[in-house]
Amino acid sequence: MLEILPNADINEFTGLPSELYKGNPFYIPELRADAKKLLTEDPFWLNAERVLFIARREGRPAGRIAAVINRNHNEYWRDKTGFFGFFECEDNAQTAAALTAAAEAWLKQKGCAQMRGPLNPSSNHVCGVLLDNFDKEPCVMMPYNPPYYDGLLQNAGLRKAKDLLAFERTDKDEFSPRMEKIMQRILKNPAVKIRAINLKNFDEEVETVRNIYNASWARNWGFVPITREEMLHTAKQLKLIVRPELTCVIEYSGAPAGFAVSVPNMNRVLKILGGGIGSPLRLLRALFAWRKIKDCRMIMLGVHPDCRGKGLELLLVRNIVVEGMAKGWNKAELSWILEDNEAIIQTMLEAGCRRTKTYRIYQKDL
Repeated sequence: MLEILPNADINEFTGLPSELYKGNPFYIPELRADAKKLLTEDPFWLNAERVLFIARREGRPAGRIAAVINRNHNEYWRDKTGFFGFFECEDNAQTAAALTAAAEAWLKQKGCAQMRGPLNPSSNHVCGVLLDNFDKEPCVMMPYNPPYYDGLLQNAGLRKAKDLLAFERTDKDEFSPRMEKIMQRILKNPAVKIRAINLKNFDEEVETVRNIYNASWARNWGFVPITREEMLHTAKQLKLIVRPELTCVIEYSGAPAGFAVSVPNMNRVLKILGGGIGSPLRLLRALFAWRKIKDCRMIMLGVHPDCRGKGLELLLVRNIVVEGMAKGWNKAELSWILEDNEAIIQTMLEAGCRRTKTYRIYQKDL
């Protein structure tokens, strides 16, 4: 017997993935406390609403889904899109179809004309379904799921809306000769200055990054402007782990023109913690792992539209690669990138990166 219940208990909802993924060596749980805070305290919910559904088969948890109305998205794009997120499900088409149908019905009742996802809970958070390389651990703040999720969602009537790509680079990879030549020319331009983010002027730097990000991504598919509250909330979390050599701001003629932010791959620590702090011994092991992290993920990059065409994005990538290598970082994931963002994809390839993973966002008319 299958039941789909709304208004799921937050503890059951956030605890379900650990049950479904039990025994999977590649799944890395986030801290349960953080998962609860995301659903209850994140500033995103100041302009959004949601309902949490849980699936139970013969009394045991079998899946979950959230239906989300993001008012900022619909005001920005002037459409009636609803979203689903936090999708997790047993390998059962009936369960998946029932979960997505519950989300569709709620969103349709709210006046939505289409459903898109998974976004957890927005494009500024973790999103997408992994389509390949299931035998590799995910990088920090990137999703992981079993291979059968794509089939479940397609069987439920959802179709591809957009693919998101991840790239990887190691300290053994090299920039293309063409890129090296361009970068050396740009570095000689006296109008160009590149520096690490100044953590002493934290709030001011965060606002600089937010303004550039919102301007540079303004017309990208699925983009929703980050509010000041959301950006400060995220930045305060990242401040605990960010390293100066993995961040930079580029200035042009004295004004901020672009930025790039990378963070250590904290999944090395989260894997040990297993969703909670646990025993003192486990905590000590996690702290030791934290000191040994040598891989990172570039999570944000943007160049203001007024400063495009000057090769500044090349310098942003180069600076983090060069400064990171000088400090001992040996591998980086650069994710995610829209599949049709040809300019940035070409930059990644010329920087010595290779495509490693694909993630999919789905959509369905209601």
